[in-house]
Amino acid sequence: MSALAWWLIPIGATVLAVLFVMLRSRPAKPMTAEDGMTSLRRMQEAMERPLPDEGPDRRETQDFDE
Repeated sequence: MSALAWWLIPIGATVLAVLFVMLRSRPAKPMTAEDGMTSLRRMQEAMERPLPDEGPDRRETQDFDE
């Protein structure tokens, strides 16, 4: 019986730790619909912006013909 108790303690602690990690690792949800729409609008604006051009220094240093 004492061996069973010695096994139940670490198993119970492991189950509790797994449940705790599962609850803590859930993705955060937006608090309100307005917050969700604001973040979506910011992402769309970022996707519409053009990428910055590479400077001439970076293009000259890359030799792909060799």
